[in-house]
Amino acid sequence: MQTFSDMRRNSSYSRYLKLSVLVLALALYQIFSSIYVFLSPLVGFFFVYIVKNFKYNNLEVYLVFLYLCFFELNQGFYLFSIALMFAIFYNFLKPRIEAVFENGLWIIVITVTSAYLGLFFINTFLAYLFNDEFFYFGIAYFFYIVIDAGLSALFLKHDR
Repeated sequence: MQTFSDMRRNSSYSRYLKLSVLVLALALYQIFSSIYVFLSPLVGFFFVYIVKNFKYNNLEVYLVFLYLCFFELNQGFYLFSIALMFAIFYNFLKPRIEAVFENGLWIIVITVTSAYLGLFFINTFLAYLFNDEFFYFGIAYFFYIVIDAGLSALFLKHDR
């Protein structure tokens, strides 16, 4: 047994296996959240994750962006409207929000709220441009904001 203790485990593919399981779990969660209204689509949570980890340029950021594009297609929003919202938020709003607020919890709450409201306003603007039906912002989105802000505050600590 002593000779086997020096051997290194083969863990070269464990990261990709974990990411594959995560992608499958998120796809299943997206399906269930579109069926059951009480499940939050986690748009705000993943938007905070992208804002927080955008500068690291890792594979998880791209997978989260893919999840958000899948959400847009599933819910009938315009494709890449979350990317447009992210570009506006990251370049213009994030520095101003971080300059005004010092508490990380408020920054997370404002980021989650900006994700949902920005997605709604951008899609409403695009619907106006394309002479399409406007989107309905129901009471469920306020519950989604509260749930996503709570999850983001719990799992994604804000650091400057």
